[in-house]
Amino acid sequence: MSIYSLARQRAHVRRAMRAFAVLVLSAVVATACGIALDDEPEIIASEQLPPVLQPGTSTTSTVPVQLAEDVVIYLVDPGDGQPRLQPVDRQVAAVGSAEGLEEAVLEALLLGPTTEEQLDLNLTTAVVSSEDTALEVLSIDRPADQQIVVVLSAPPAIGGADRLITFGQLVFTLTELDTVSQVRFAVRNEEGVDEDIAVRTDTEEGDVRRAVDRSDYLSLFPA
Repeated sequence: MSIYSLARQRAHVRRAMRAFAVLVLSAVVATACGIALDDEPEIIASEQLPPVLQPGTSTTSTVPVQLAEDVVIYLVDPGDGQPRLQPVDRQVAAVGSAEGLEEAVLEALLLGPTTEEQLDLNLTTAVVSSEDTALEVLSIDRPADQQIVVVLSAPPAIGGADRLITFGQLVFTLTELDTVSQVRFAVRNEEGVDEDIAVRTDTEEGDVRRAVDRSDYLSLFPA
């Protein structure tokens, strides 16, 4: 036998011994871990699989859904006898439409200032309900681009000169949104018909029934 044949035979023997050692080690580990070795593959029903392995389950990661959106509402800083509007931050539930966001912002305004804002910042609100009827937003219509009509359940309760502040808060809060530049206000009567209501401004016109914007409330601009 040549030296080359002898070396090749020894190499075959070493490979066989290594394979046998791996086989023995695998059997020992499986026995130690309590894993039963089956003679044939076992078919597992789909309902017995973990949820992540169920048929039709996607393992692709997704971006978390936004649950809240940051907005700004306007409250009132009484000052030294010269009230000014004060912007404050709020979070509202995220919505999928401009109309939904406009309603959410108004609902946040109707809740008024927090206890901390009242005590620490002396902020208040003139957008309040009357004793008989809760002030609610019934609908928001869009007759033209950048203009909306807010239909309320009743006129705001505050009357007289303070109505200027009431509508100033509403107008500033709504026009903070990119979708709104002008606002008209209406009230739904008992017959279900929406009627425009008089809105107080600090222009020479006084009360108007037209669409208003921030220029109608120059005296209330935040300091």
